[in-house]
Amino acid sequence: MNTINMNTNTPDLHDTGAAKAARTLRYTFVDTESLWDPGLVHAHRAIHPACQTNRIASRVITAAALFDVDIKPDGTLEFGEVKSWNARFHGGSYGVVKALFDNLAARENRVVVTWGGLATDQQILILSAMEHGLVLPPHFREADALPRKRLHLDLALAMKSSSPTYHHLSEVAYRIGVPFALLSNKAQAFIPRTNADWQALTSHCELDTLLTAITMIAWRIAQGSSGLRFEPAVVCLIGAFLLKRPQHPAAAYLTAFSDELTGIIGEGQMAP
Repeated sequence: MNTINMNTNTPDLHDTGAAKAARTLRYTFVDTESLWDPGLVHAHRAIHPACQTNRIASRVITAAALFDVDIKPDGTLEFGEVKSWNARFHGGSYGVVKALFDNLAARENRVVVTWGGLATDQQILILSAMEHGLVLPPHFREADALPRKRLHLDLALAMKSSSPTYHHLSEVAYRIGVPFALLSNKAQAFIPRTNADWQALTSHCELDTLLTAITMIAWRIAQGSSGLRFEPAVVCLIGAFLLKRPQHPAAAYLTAFSDELTGIIGEGQMAP
């Protein structure tokens, strides 16, 4: 683990009293990418001629990424791995899903954090598990099949609450200060064909785990985590991410964002 010292002190919202001060918050930020499978789409339309719209059961996983972030009670941030897989280089959709499941099974003491994961990613992952005979990691199983609660926080759903409106990750990230340059191509869907395309897809997936982690920092502050400061936390997140992915296509933009936040810290202009 790479350790960066800073004052975070972010108690879990569900704990009280002394338990707050003793608990390390262990998060694994996860993102997946998926595409419509032509064979599944054709079969669905042939079985249901009256329904010619694509449905989520016709999507297959093409890439996945994870990023480990711990917040310790003494205000220390610890960062684990940034890991990623894609269907071109890791044995097709099956290989990507199995690698993700194996890695999450080894992280059963951690909370998986996604953006929109319950609505999309988890459904496709469950379908993949059923198709290939894979066992879901604890984070994605039904709660009554486990001796404890589900370890999956969908941050988009947590923000939505009982409202009918979901926010896009990009619009939330932009509102909390993430530069436009890091978000401008997020909504652009494309079918990877070349090796370079597949690398770009994987990099996109990796970046989404970082953007979700940055958004999580702002959300926890809004929830009352008074010891957590946005600017130094994000500087540390970016630094840890780039230690693992120094050649990431967004490295220059991330470095510029980090430098901007460092300037804010130096000028004493951090948000209270």
